[in-house]
Amino acid sequence: MIDSDFDKTKNKLKRELADYLGIEAGDVEDDSILAEDFHMMPNDLTDFMEILTTAGFDTTAVELTEIETFGDLVEAVTAHE
Repeated sequence: MIDSDFDKTKNKLKRELADYLGIEAGDVEDDSILAEDFHMMPNDLTDFMEILTTAGFDTTAVELTEIETFGDLVEAVTAHE
């Protein structure tokens, strides 16, 4: 994957997460901790994965227990593209 594709995917993930949470995309940083900074519970992350699947992301190989930060989410989703 070339950097521009990675950046496009990261930005799309950021927009999807911001829309899901009802916040500005600029408030989402790589080191944002989903549970602490955005108060996402495990069921919220599961629901968000469904939204990503609907948006065209392949989330089948994403291990939710390994996702702590937004950066972790980006790495997990882009690792299988």
